[in-house]
Amino acid sequence: MNVQSWTGYSDPRFGYGAMFEGFRGGLPKTVSLDPSGSVNVHMSVPYVVKGWLAGQHRVCFTMWETTVLDPRFVRWLGQYDQILVPCEQNVELFSQHHGDVRLVPLGVDHKFWRPQPRVVDGPFRFHAGGSLWRRKGLDVVVRAFEALKLPDAVLHLKAAPHARDTPTGGFPPNVVLHRQWMSLEEQRGWFNQADCFIAASRGEGFGLMPLQAIALGVPTILSETTGQVQFADCAWGRVPVSKVQADTVGEWDESDQGVLEELMMLAYKNRDTIREEAELNIPKTERFAWKHSTKKLLAAVPTGVMLDHVDRVTPSVELSVRVRRKVNATIGNDTYKMEPGYSYVIPEHVFEVLSASNALETP
Repeated sequence: MNVQSWTGYSDPRFGYGAMFEGFRGGLPKTVSLDPSGSVNVHMSVPYVVKGWLAGQHRVCFTMWETTVLDPRFVRWLGQYDQILVPCEQNVELFSQHHGDVRLVPLGVDHKFWRPQPRVVDGPFRFHAGGSLWRRKGLDVVVRAFEALKLPDAVLHLKAAPHARDTPTGGFPPNVVLHRQWMSLEEQRGWFNQADCFIAASRGEGFGLMPLQAIALGVPTILSETTGQVQFADCAWGRVPVSKVQADTVGEWDESDQGVLEELMMLAYKNRDTIREEAELNIPKTERFAWKHSTKKLLAAVPTGVMLDHVDRVTPSVELSVRVRRKVNATIGNDTYKMEPGYSYVIPEHVFEVLSASNALETP
């Protein structure tokens, strides 16, 4: 028996949670999950891990969406023996900071995400959605839709309730914003109402929503960015991108709005045929079934056994810094006295406090 310890977000409404549930659903009977397994796979950002058991092989399954890795990710990668990422762009990016990075794509549940009965009536419906307005390119979709000025067409946008960058108003009557959480059944029904789904993302570790739409048989237009490139051949339409400065660090991908508008117009004019064309692409998504993705994950990490002891190991991230001014501060349970011109090794939580107060020299 292969005994694994998997941790991470358990709420499937969030991307990492959906990823966790997908991999767990693809587990063969020869694998069991137990907190005392000798292989710990942490499915989340690297720095939210609570710790490990002594002797565990530490794996982080994570992702990033621009050309430069978040500095906090970089500081934490050394805590892990192995890094798993879901797309080729991430393999190249994370390999700049860790010596053992493996590719394991995400997947789709074809028993759930499969063509559903549908009645076609009313205005042509474009759908788009995602957790973050800018990174998901929802602003680009709105601009393209408004530029086309299509009669008898509506744009439905799904944004996560917790997303802080989603506009609160100013949409025309034919743009509908959905901010509520949806169950999986409600999400599938919402997808199925679309005549065309658009994923104009500026960056993805993978891109579960467009893959789910494609598996459902919904004509899908996607940007040729990072993770979405993995399954772009399955999409009904593809939008080229160019590099621009990201809102975080590095660069991400900007969709060609002109091409997006052309594809949207083509879909609008061919409502009766594009779904038939999209359904022909469904078999291409079979290579991304969760059972295949889980098999690749298990092949990428060691076979696990039960550990005999449960000694906890807590993360320890320390940094060497220099201050720009004298510091005399109590942070947590410790007092820090620091002078300019000297180097000090401090834990990360102290680094965050001093960095926020602009007390540190720029490296």
